[in-house]
Amino acid sequence: MWGSPMLTERTGELARLSEALADCERGTGRVVLIGGGPATGKTALLDELPGLVGDRARLLRAVGSRAERNLGLGVVTQLLDAEPCVRDRLAPLDSRTWEEVGEQLLASGPPLVLAVDDVHFADSASQRVLLYLRRRLASARLLLVLTEWDRPHLAREPLHAELVRQPDHRIDLRPLSEAGAAQLIQDRGDRAATAFALTGGNPALLTALAEDGLGVGPRFRRAVLDCLTRWGPDFLAVAEALAVLGDAATPPLVAELRSTSAPVVGPVLEALEAAGLLRDQRLRHPDVVLESLDSEDAACLHTRAAELLHRRGAPAVEVARHLAAAGAVPGRWALRPLRHAAEQSVVDDAELAVRCLELALKACEDERERVELSAALVRAAWRINPALADRHLGPLAGRSDLGWREAVPVVRLRFWQGDPAGELLRATRARAGAPHPRAAAELRIATEWIHGGLADHVPLAADGTSWQRTAHLLETWASGAPSDALRAAEHVLQSCAHDVLPEAASAAVLALDHTGHADRARHWCDVLTDQARRQGATTARALITAVRADMSWRRGDLIAAETQAQEAMRLLHPQSWGVLVGLPLSTAILANSALGRHDVAADLLTRPVPEQMAATTFGLHHLHALGRHALATGRTLAALDAVERVATRMRGANAAMPTTLPWRSDLAQAYLLLGRRDEARQLVTEQLASASGGVRVRAIALRVLAACSGGHQRVSLLGEALPLLERCGDRLELARALADLSQAHSELGQLSNARLVLRKADQVAKACQAEVLPHRVRDDLGTRPPREVASTTTPLLSEAERKVAELAARGETNREIGRRLHITVSTVEQHLTRVYRKLDVRNRTELPAELSHLDDDSGDLLQPL
Repeated sequence: MWGSPMLTERTGELARLSEALADCERGTGRVVLIGGGPATGKTALLDELPGLVGDRARLLRAVGSRAERNLGLGVVTQLLDAEPCVRDRLAPLDSRTWEEVGEQLLASGPPLVLAVDDVHFADSASQRVLLYLRRRLASARLLLVLTEWDRPHLAREPLHAELVRQPDHRIDLRPLSEAGAAQLIQDRGDRAATAFALTGGNPALLTALAEDGLGVGPRFRRAVLDCLTRWGPDFLAVAEALAVLGDAATPPLVAELRSTSAPVVGPVLEALEAAGLLRDQRLRHPDVVLESLDSEDAACLHTRAAELLHRRGAPAVEVARHLAAAGAVPGRWALRPLRHAAEQSVVDDAELAVRCLELALKACEDERERVELSAALVRAAWRINPALADRHLGPLAGRSDLGWREAVPVVRLRFWQGDPAGELLRATRARAGAPHPRAAAELRIATEWIHGGLADHVPLAADGTSWQRTAHLLETWASGAPSDALRAAEHVLQSCAHDVLPEAASAAVLALDHTGHADRARHWCDVLTDQARRQGATTARALITAVRADMSWRRGDLIAAETQAQEAMRLLHPQSWGVLVGLPLSTAILANSALGRHDVAADLLTRPVPEQMAATTFGLHHLHALGRHALATGRTLAALDAVERVATRMRGANAAMPTTLPWRSDLAQAYLLLGRRDEARQLVTEQLASASGGVRVRAIALRVLAACSGGHQRVSLLGEALPLLERCGDRLELARALADLSQAHSELGQLSNARLVLRKADQVAKACQAEVLPHRVRDDLGTRPPREVASTTTPLLSEAERKVAELAARGETNREIGRRLHITVSTVEQHLTRVYRKLDVRNRTELPAELSHLDDDSGDLLQPL
């Protein structure tokens, strides 16, 4: 298994022991002293003696112990356990002088090897015996092998000093090199380098690490603590102080924290460094030591550390970390560093800011100061989790005397809860005057993005500043001015280093993406994601991940869209998302519907959402996703209900708000499935006459208008839509438009063109992994040439079959169809069976796509909407 520590980088030491043994055999006694730091292999080296000595000498071993230092001749007793004859001659041992004991041990016989581990702990009587033996080495076949702790700054006791003075061989054991560590654990490369960095080459720690599978596990943690506890209480006490103080640790500060003196601390630090437990006077594993502390002891040490650091003028964050770890405020002096630390760390370490503010709030007695602390706490907690921020809202709820600094975090939380916070904004404006231009702009962008407009009579912009123009970002986006939208969005996003509102940043990224600046939008997504991850800002990270999912969906990258939407919902619990859950949830529904995962999409639609979401822009997104899912599963009436509700909301929306949903096209498609062609045409014509919506919405409208048209006009409209879709990069809509164009060519008898375009549609659809083409068409691509257009004018379906098929396509059950047409359920089933066979479809969910252009038998390449 793992190699013995003594077989690694210890061959020189073994050679010196062998040399001393040979001298002993020749009649010249020797003393070998082995020293080293904790767990550097002193005992393990002694363990090699039996194999080295063999039958060449008598080997007697003993171990000194701090607990047995007052036990007379305790070490000698251990030595004599292997020499029962000598022990019997000396019995009772406590009545013998040390000279008598020494003489009996030197009695004639084979050479003698005495190995005493931790000789500094040997009792004084045993040390006298060993000293007696040492003085007779010149004429005795005796080898003394002694080990001691290497503590050069501490004076040895007289007997011990005399015993180990000027040994014949001194062996100083040090931690292994990196190459030695690799040899010990029988590994190379990165794992060996990591093992060396974790252990400093300490053989005991390396062995424990190997037993844990080269990971920090229970054996390794136990080995670290054993190294610290075996050498006395001062070692563990110093290690605990080092662990608590961290990078602030200095020998004087450690000494003061442990109420001892620097001369005691210095040697301990040197011994621990020599053993590989420290690196540059810092513990390699402070977490192991901290976890071993009793919670009460840990709190006392952290409180004491905070007081000492505060007295020395340490930075507020440094002091506050100890107060937060202690979970206590030892006096009013602590409020100031707690507040300052929260302000300094709210961007980069929101969790610390929350802990600091919670402590300060508990100890604060001033009412006004409590309001300020509560607002700061809500602001910091929101970065981690809006639900956590809501739990701290209590002292601020219902107050009308807030300044802008206290009101802004409350307003933001209200936005997420579906409340435009108009009353609070007006009250704050009346009391505190106009907000800072930047705060006004960010709040305006956020409320317009979430709620579709400002609350009545709430001015949120200041005149005469660059932020005044930026505040109108969404209006600029809606007006279709890409250069102005670029300037406004970049102004918002370039302020991200100064902690811009994530809602405003998200709206700015989407504005870039919708106005033709997709590369800049992706760049800022990366910047915002990296920043949020680095700062631990979970809320901002979840929000930008949801924005990225929406962008992926509109590119037809369905797998990425679904993955990113699910990741966004994993980062924040649905309760924490509030009304903004509609953004990732809608994207997940749309992506799964397009992927043909209708059961997954249906399950997502059953998830509860806040009632307030219905009145927000994300409520519209959710309705849009519901409508698209209903269309994809052939539930035409359900789709019609959803898209009509979207249309009603959109017709009453603020005209200055950007139209990102193709709601007119959705409604037109539902009308087409119900045979209301003129109404469908009117809707998409209205959309094409509007300047809002951008390239993608226009291209979708052209595709649906083509579905309302026929012949060469249909081909022309689709030809206009295709470059727009390629320009905006929506592969899913491109696949649908290509499938439509193939059908149009087929209807005109241009079968070669139809087949060529259909293959391209299939390629694009496969790239999206989307279900765009009917199964029969996809199957036909590689199996048979297209049929010639039928010359007969005989309808493909009979009148009765068409009526049944149309009602089934609307989502009615067989029983409902039977009652409406006054026929039996069995007759309905027979009609549907013939319809499926004639149209070459598998079930009623494919009927809407097949019926939308079914005027007569015009071939087998039929358009799915």
